[in-house]
Formats: sequence, structure tokens, C-alpha cells
Amino acid sequence: MSKLSVLNGIRKCPPLYSACMSILDLNSWMKGRRRGSYAQHGEDVFVTEYFSKREKGFYLDIGASHPFRLSNTYLLYQSGWKGVTVEPIPRLGKLHRKWRPRDSLMPIGAGSKRDTLDFFEMTPSVLSTVDATVADQYVAEGKAVLCRRYKIDILPINEIIERVSAISRVDFFSIDIEGLDAEVLAEIDYSRFRPELICVEANSSELREKIQLLLAKAGYKIIKEIECNLMAAPRDTVIEASPNASA
Repeated sequence: MSKLSVLNGIRKCPPLYSACMSILDLNSWMKGRRRGSYAQHGEDVFVTEYFSKREKGFYLDIGASHPFRLSNTYLLYQSGWKGVTVEPIPRLGKLHRKWRPRDSLMPIGAGSKRDTLDFFEMTPSVLSTVDATVADQYVAEGKAVLCRRYKIDILPINEIIERVSAISRVDFFSIDIEGLDAEVLAEIDYSRFRPELICVEANSSELREKIQLLLAKAGYKIIKEIECNLMAAPRDTVIEASPNASA
């Protein structure tokens, strides 16, 4: 039996699962604090250095998952920033409210239109998705175990942006929504939404090329690749980027 299957089995006993998760959370937080990074590949360090001259700013984190484990924005939060996190998993939403009280949480999914879709909550939760094909692929490859399936509300990405922009201008935009990143990026009205830095996950060469073309059409240039993550900035402001933000 795999570690993922064991963890998924523990979920059937809520008190035990809650205790295990609390221990795991504390251990992850302490490990991230020692490393000075909470993201998977140090993406948050790059982002924090990119905005090093800005004491405070605002982010929009779509597909935020856990409030700090594998998070691209928690290091910014610790430095004094705040923003909006979009995360539909109820358990993770509660953790966001606990660990990141300055942020605003939107417990929904992002898409191209208003909808209600099946949501596949996976173990690990970071691989959760509304794409049944992607969920099946993760299970078949042994990357994840299906925890449960339920309906979630989907809001159009531009409606999410409109709501967030009413609070503040977005400086940093992070998106990781397993299988739908390119589809959502293609819908964004970049004439009204121009974050200074965008981070998007691209897990294949085909997806990477597609996302690069979408961002180029929107007037963005890839300035850094960190493992499967692409960092992009508006072409007309790239020259002002941090020295660490090399192409």
C-alpha cells in the first residue's frame, strides 16, 4: 500500500486525520521557515527578490491550495503583503483563514464561464482538479489518490479579477489549476489586468509553448523558468526587473 493510500485511509477517521495534518502543518511551516522558502522550487524567493524594493503589495493566487505548503505567495504574506486566495477545498479554506487572516478567501474555482462542475479532491490536495482526464491520469501514474468528488461553483476569471481589482491593483498573479491554466489565461482581459509579474505552471513542453504564445500575445515576456513554473512580466517593463530576474 502506498503512502498516499495510507494517508487517504486515515481521512476516514477525522480526529486522527486532523491530528496528523496538524503535525504535518507544523513540521512544514518550521521547515519552510528554516529554508526561507515555502514554494516547491524556490519560486517564492525569486518573486520576493523581484519585488524587493516594495515593502507592501497585493497578489491574486488562483489555485492557492495549502496556505503555506508549496505556496508561491506565503513568503510575500510574511513580508507584509496581502491579497486574495482562490481555493475551493473547504478544509484548506479553514486553514487559510487561520494562517493568513489578512488575506481574503474566495472558496470557488476559476474558469471561462459561470458553471457548477465536478471537483476531484486529490491526495495530495495540490493536484486537485476539475478536469476528470487529469485526475484519472494522476491516479494511473500513481501521483495521487482520489479523496472525494463533489460540485463546486466556477466563476469566470474576468469576474474574479473585477472583484479583486475593486479591492486593490494586483502586483503579482499566481495561477495553478491543474489542466486548465492555459484555458483560463486565454480568457483574461489584459487591457484591464496588467500585473507586474505572473507565475503559471506548465508541466509539459506542449503546454509551455502554448502558455508562452498566450502571454506573448498579451504583451508579456518569460523572464525566468523555475522547474515547471514560468515567470512573466510585461515586455515594456522587463528592463526594470530585479537583477535576479534574468531571461
